[in-house]
Amino acid sequence: MSEIDAMKAELDGLVREQSERRVLREQRGEEIKAQSQEYMTKQVQAAERYVQHVREMAQRKTKSGWSTDRGTTEPPSAFAADAFGDEPGAGSPFAPSAEPRHAARDDAPRRARRSRAAEADDDGYDNNPW
Repeated sequence: MSEIDAMKAELDGLVREQSERRVLREQRGEEIKAQSQEYMTKQVQAAERYVQHVREMAQRKTKSGWSTDRGTTEPPSAFAADAFGDEPGAGSPFAPSAEPRHAARDDAPRRARRSRAAEADDDGYDNNPW
């Protein structure tokens, strides 16, 4: 019977070790969960501070007048189309003209396109004296 008692004692020891490991694993899991919760809380706080900072910067831009996303309530600039019509013969250089610019070039003769063989032969070193 001593062999049976030894086996029972070994089995009891294994069961006890298994339960202790389970407790340690659960504790470690709780610690990891708490650490991750703390980390995520810090991340959320940092993100909130960043959003607040961006909002403050946008408000400063708008208040100081250097914001680029203004609406149509902006006063006309010096380059507006209306500002160039005061002098005789002076229109806005940026205003679209009635005649497209490329129409004047259509009357000029076109240069002949070089063949691909001629382009391949032209390596750019023909003019060098050395």
